[in-house]
Amino acid sequence: MLNLDFFTSQILILAQEEGAKSSLQSLIIIPIMLVAMYFLVILPNKKEEKKRKEMITNLQKGDTVVTSSGLHGKIVEFKDNNETVVLNVAANTNVTFETSSILKKKV
Repeated sequence: MLNLDFFTSQILILAQEEGAKSSLQSLIIIPIMLVAMYFLVILPNKKEEKKRKEMITNLQKGDTVVTSSGLHGKIVEFKDNNETVVLNVAANTNVTFETSSILKKKV
């Protein structure tokens, strides 16, 4: 009976040590995953947004653009300190959009 108690206590000690190791591993894995997410998701999005903002600031009258809703048009004028843009989408048809809704410039 004495040997059985000894083995039981040894098994409990080993189980506690394994639990501590897995907790430590979990604490190490979480920051590694956060760093990986930053480099794989957040950083590329920041670069893309920076390029898009630069493209928007370089727009001029006469440029053909595509809005985020998929509307194609030619820039007629800028209004409200370049916050809005008037696009010519068809003959005698002008539509006003927020400048931030311009997705890309057509070449």
